[in-house]
Amino acid sequence: MALLLVLIIVTLLTAIMMELSYSTLIEQRLTETFRDSTRAYSLARGGITAGQTLITSDNNAYDAPSESWGSGISSYPVGEGFISLAIEDLGGKIAINTLVVGNNPQTVAVDRFYRLLAALEVEDPGELTAAVIDWLDSGDTPYQQIQTDDLELTVSGAENIYYQSLATPYTCKNGSMDSLEELLLVKGFTPEVFKLVSPYLSADGIELVNINTAEAPVLMSLSADMSEQTIELIIDSRGNSPITTISALQTLLGEDQFSLIKTLANQGLLGTTSSFYKITAEAYINDGRCALETLFDKSSKSLSYIRTI
Repeated sequence: MALLLVLIIVTLLTAIMMELSYSTLIEQRLTETFRDSTRAYSLARGGITAGQTLITSDNNAYDAPSESWGSGISSYPVGEGFISLAIEDLGGKIAINTLVVGNNPQTVAVDRFYRLLAALEVEDPGELTAAVIDWLDSGDTPYQQIQTDDLELTVSGAENIYYQSLATPYTCKNGSMDSLEELLLVKGFTPEVFKLVSPYLSADGIELVNINTAEAPVLMSLSADMSEQTIELIIDSRGNSPITTISALQTLLGEDQFSLIKTLANQGLLGTTSSFYKITAEAYINDGRCALETLFDKSSKSLSYIRTI
């Protein structure tokens, strides 16, 4: 009986020691992971700084993906870790927050947004445009009419009363979007619609569009008089070498189309440079990982935010 008791005690103590050893190992691994994650954050933060440097060191008269900032960095070894860096020029996109200032829709930006949706053949571009205006403006009266390119479209818009009537209600923003993904909260912007339009949009930016980085639908949205032939010529030309000045297009385009491009440039709506960039840095150190995203304003050399993704 005594021997049996001893065996039970020994077995119990062995099990306790194994559990303690395992717990200690787990705690050690968690400590190491936390340490590595902290170090990965610092490395990713350094990547953001490196991205800023790449952008600000580009001092020529144009911005194009063929420049050093456009190539990015993939799994570059730094100490015990690796860093990847991607820089996206937002100057070739339509900035949603420019559609409304205070409670006032901005005609040029609204027209562009409507034309973009129409060029992408999105169903009911007028209603979608009105819904975005209502999401951004500070008022509570639904937008009722879209006037663009000699069109007068009656729309219903969507203010807080609509969003509160949903199965899972939420509040209409009545303010600027914090991220492009916020568009998914706006009436009519289903995941399918968002997937179609998001490559050509950004939340923040300015009205000036960079002719070197704007895709065909964005170029088409600049004016109702923009022709597909002009867009093809522009895209082919910049594929060979960046467009350094708007005047360089004079010999490429016909008189009428160059006059249109020149007018847009003179109005400050089209140019060869960009102001806003999205910088993404991802770092790994052992089991630690950190990915950061920021919006960088080249003109003021400032970061609007830094967030973990």
